[in-house]
Amino acid sequence: MSEVYLLKAQRGRYHRSESLVVKFPELLEKVGINEIVSKDSAVAIKLHFGVVGGYRTIRPPFIRQLVDVVRGLNGRPFLTDTWGLRHVEDAYFNGLSYATVGAPIIPANGIKENDYRTVKLQEGFHLKEVKVAGNIYDADVLINFAHAKGHGSCGFAGAIKNLALGATTPEIRKQEHEMEKTEGGAVKFQEAMVDVVKAVLSNKGDRAIHILWAFDIVEHCDCAPFGMVPLVPDIGILASKDIVAVEKACIDLINEAPPTPWSVAEKYELKAGDNKFLRIHGKDPYIQVYAAEKAGLGSTKYNLIEI
Repeated sequence: MSEVYLLKAQRGRYHRSESLVVKFPELLEKVGINEIVSKDSAVAIKLHFGVVGGYRTIRPPFIRQLVDVVRGLNGRPFLTDTWGLRHVEDAYFNGLSYATVGAPIIPANGIKENDYRTVKLQEGFHLKEVKVAGNIYDADVLINFAHAKGHGSCGFAGAIKNLALGATTPEIRKQEHEMEKTEGGAVKFQEAMVDVVKAVLSNKGDRAIHILWAFDIVEHCDCAPFGMVPLVPDIGILASKDIVAVEKACIDLINEAPPTPWSVAEKYELKAGDNKFLRIHGKDPYIQVYAAEKAGLGSTKYNLIEI
């Protein structure tokens, strides 16, 4: 069973030592960041920068803590996402800059999204080769820091989606989305996402960590230029070296959680125990999880360790 660490949003007492921002480095230590970051290693921190108009993205203090931990291990971190130069401007608008988080912001595949490395897949579901964002491929270490939320194409956008659509090129993203138009398109899209993730992780070995920021859990992706009321209460931060285990643990926790009032949960009459994103989007997020397990990217069996 893979280990998944959970820093719970609900704390037992009012004290600075219980602050999630303060305790975040402890989570990073538990998941083994010190085992993969070494002196002068280039560390890609893959985020979704959000867009102008949206505001349910990962908050800068958590990113700053991650950057400081990497620098404390003598690594050389940079923040990265796709969509070229224009998305860097989105990051600045949303409070991410060297001044606020202590690391440079570098487009994942260049300012015009034309910097990539082609990875051929021996046993992909649908893709024979994937163009992986060059700056992510070239990094020594990958920290996949994703916001947990819904997505219209795959139900749930977490650790898998953060790489599948955010660490490749427009051409590959188009291929993924074109599959939605075919018979069984939702499943094919999710399987193609797994193909991309397999390519992105192909040269990282054990030098990758996957973190899910399970706060402000809304029904749409961070690319939406508007905000929504979170559909469940804040859960916390999950981390693992196993992308499959952390993804499944997060979806499980969201499904177990009670709905929040004034959110889309009221429209769909959601309750604790429901497969919430399947109800909202008609796409089962567990499909991508089990596809990733079948592809050899990890295990759906996990041991949840609370911090």
